[in-house]
Amino acid sequence: MIISHNKSISSNLLYTIVLLPVLLLLVLPVLNIVVLTFFGTNFPESIASINRDLFLLLLKSLAVSGIVALISTFIGIVLGFSLYKSDIKYRNVFRLLILIPLFISPYILAVAWKDISVLIFDYNTSIFEKTYSFFGMILVHSTIYSPLSILIIGSALSNISKQMEESALLMGSFKDMFFKILLPLIRPSIITSFVLILIFSISEFSVPAFLGFRVFTTEIFTQFSAFYNHNLAMLQSLLLIFICVILLVSERKRISDSVFLSIGTRGREVKLYSSKKIVVFSYIILSFAVVFTVFIPVSILVYQSFKTGTSKFMEAIFLLLPTIGNSVLLAVIGSIISVFIGFVAAYYSEILNKKLMNMMLLVLFAIPSTIFGIALIKFYNNSLLNFIYSSFGILIIGYVGKYSFISAKLIGNSIKQMPKSMEEAAVIQWIGFFKRIQKIVIPLVLPAIFASFIINFLFCFGDLGTSIMVYPPGTEIMPIKVFTIMANATESLTSSMALIVFLVTILLVSLLFFIFKKIIAKYNVNY
Repeated sequence: MIISHNKSISSNLLYTIVLLPVLLLLVLPVLNIVVLTFFGTNFPESIASINRDLFLLLLKSLAVSGIVALISTFIGIVLGFSLYKSDIKYRNVFRLLILIPLFISPYILAVAWKDISVLIFDYNTSIFEKTYSFFGMILVHSTIYSPLSILIIGSALSNISKQMEESALLMGSFKDMFFKILLPLIRPSIITSFVLILIFSISEFSVPAFLGFRVFTTEIFTQFSAFYNHNLAMLQSLLLIFICVILLVSERKRISDSVFLSIGTRGREVKLYSSKKIVVFSYIILSFAVVFTVFIPVSILVYQSFKTGTSKFMEAIFLLLPTIGNSVLLAVIGSIISVFIGFVAAYYSEILNKKLMNMMLLVLFAIPSTIFGIALIKFYNNSLLNFIYSSFGILIIGYVGKYSFISAKLIGNSIKQMPKSMEEAAVIQWIGFFKRIQKIVIPLVLPAIFASFIINFLFCFGDLGTSIMVYPPGTEIMPIKVFTIMANATESLTSSMALIVFLVTILLVSLLFFIFKKIIAKYNVNY
């Protein structure tokens, strides 16, 4: 049900005030790169440069990302059921630990697993290194994106009618119910998981760059930054954008309606299975997942950092300490703006059925980070907009463009759970638009607002793909400093830097969670 509103000046004004900057600052750079590519003087030469090898590289990238998506989605089904449907203790602890890889910069896990491979195999041949790079990328990406699949599929499992499951169990076995009832019901979420992870994996830059595995994103980066072949890089970028957007648009209905990012379970009665076999299996599989994806990588980083003493760890601290302040400040600013834009987009999409801004944010979210960075460079690198291009503003614009959809999605799912009668009553009593937002909507979705801030902060703080393209000269932020130094650093120093980034991230998230929990408790908001 959509609340009937008079088209008040206040509501239209707020929407316009937010929509125009999104169009001008975020969408226009992407449109600009399309125009420059197809209508530039070097377009025929760029077309001629596209050859069979490039298409084979694209197919290779799609194949690897497809394997990652299949593995991650399968893991999402198994762990999603164990986490959301089995009657286990310490559910929230398992959920928190399993989600850690999703919010850690991908190259941190790449460093950890490369350290593990060196310790186990002590490889020193180029053939083995190339083989490791292939399997290493699949391993790291599957580790990173499996938690996303768990969220998507677990949320879908939580929304299945308890009565339907119980009725099915009366007429057949658990196996029949699982394969004939549960899996068909969550098929849309399984497809959504596969498509999103495929897009994320093919768009990710840091892991293949660190492992030396040539994929389409690293090829675009090389053409743009190393060979200065901007026209070819832009044409390749458009090809990848086209693939990502086609995949996204084909699933836009499922992704838009999915509750894979949600806070709270109002009105939801979930059936939990207490069978001894299911509970024991769930404990085993969840414990194995936590050990494999969190404890082993972190332990190996600690071992590599301190195996020769504390000198390398102290050197890493000395190198990274000057970058922490800038990184935190930029992540906070980017997160605040992203949450504000996300809130406006979510409110107008869910309550007033104005979905244009939400769709724009969704498309920007699908564009690979390095390509979005190229679009920002080509748009802002001119005398008129140089004050943005040469400042931290370009980084903030990059963060906001890439991650505002996360806030819009999470807050939008919370607004869906909000009792419509409360705002309807306020409308009937002629309570003003901004007062309704302040007194009714924000308190009800406050947990989602804070959660979206933390998630956006994590992504902004660890962003490498966009940052490495647009960061101004002389700027020091943590991901860039780590990535540039680790290219020529010893294994101990690389592991020490990765460990410090991990520890700083966990510390900051814990601090934010503690602060926001106190604020939410003060407002007596249940979450």
